[in-house]
Amino acid sequence: MKLRKPISVFSCVNGYAAKIYGHTLSEHMTNIPASIRAQLLAKELHGYEDNPAFGWADWGGWEFGGEIRWPKRYADMAPCTLRHPVTKPSDVDRLPDPDPKSAGSVTLLMEFNREMVKLGLAPKIRAGSVTSVVAGMIGFEKLMKWYFREPEAVETAYEKATRFLIRTAEETVAEFGPDCSASISAPWDSNDLLSPNIFEKFTAPHVERMLMALSDLGVTSVKAHLCGNHHGNLSAWTRLPWPERTSISIGHELDIVATAEAFEHRFMILGNVPTSLLAVGRYEEVYSEAWKCLEQGKDLPGGYALMPACEMPTFAAPLNVQALVNACRNFNRDCGFEI
Repeated sequence: MKLRKPISVFSCVNGYAAKIYGHTLSEHMTNIPASIRAQLLAKELHGYEDNPAFGWADWGGWEFGGEIRWPKRYADMAPCTLRHPVTKPSDVDRLPDPDPKSAGSVTLLMEFNREMVKLGLAPKIRAGSVTSVVAGMIGFEKLMKWYFREPEAVETAYEKATRFLIRTAEETVAEFGPDCSASISAPWDSNDLLSPNIFEKFTAPHVERMLMALSDLGVTSVKAHLCGNHHGNLSAWTRLPWPERTSISIGHELDIVATAEAFEHRFMILGNVPTSLLAVGRYEEVYSEAWKCLEQGKDLPGGYALMPACEMPTFAAPLNVQALVNACRNFNRDCGFEI
C-alpha cells in the first residue's frame, strides 16, 4: 500500500521568536539579520516547517507619510500607526504616491528579501489586503464612517493603495524575479468589522486587480489569510482569480471542511487552532485542539496543513508551540502517513 504524504505543521511565528531569542520586538522588526536568525532558530528548536516572515497587520499609514509607533513591550505584539496621513476627505486626493523602493516598511522588506535569497529561500511580496493599507492611511474608525459618508474618498484611497501594492510587487519582481511568495492577509475585512456588501463593493475588486497584476508579473505562489470571521465574504473570496499554487489559511471562526468545499477543494487549507488557546491554554488542551483540526483536514482533496488561527502569540508557552508539532507528528504516525 502506498503511504500518503504527511500533514505539515506551520507555526506562524514572528514575535514569539523574538521573545525566546531575547531581543525586543522593535529590534526584531528592524534588525533583519537578527530577526531571520531568531526565526530560524525557533524553527530548529520546535521542528515546524514554515520559513521566516516579515510584516504586521497595521500598515499603510507609515508608507503614505504617517508615523509609526514601534512596540515597547512584548504585549504590544507589533507596530501600530501613531499618526494617519489622512484627516479629512480632501487629504486623500493630495496624498503622493509612495516610492515603491523605500516607503515606510518597504526598505526593511527589501532587506529581508535579500537576506532570504542568500539563504536560498523565496522572497516575499506583501500584496495586501488593500483594506489594511487604506485603514492605515485613514484610520479604521474613520474609514468605517466614510464607507457611507465619503464613498468617493474611500474609493480613491483604495485606488491609491492598490497602485502602491502593485508598484511594490513590480519592484520586487524586477530585483528578485517572479519566484516570490505573495501574501494577502485580511484582518480588517472580517465580518466582525465590515459587512459582506462593503467587502464586495470596495475590497474584492481591488484584490482581483492585485491578483491579476501578480499573474502578469509571473508570480504563481499566493498565500491568503482569511483572518477572523469571513463567513459573509467567503463566496466573494472564492470567485477571485487565484493562481494554482494558492494556499488559504483561516481563523478559528471558519470551519476547515466548509472552507475547503467553498473553494471546491482547489487549494490547500491551513488552520486553525485558536490563538487564545495557544496564549493561555495548557499543553494538553492545545494538543487536543490540534488533533481535532487534523481529523477535519486529513482527507481534504486539496490538501491540509496544521497552523494557528493567526500569528502565534508572543507570550505563547514554548510547550504550546511544541504541542502543535507533537500532535502533527503523532497524527501522521498513527494514520500511517509517510514520514
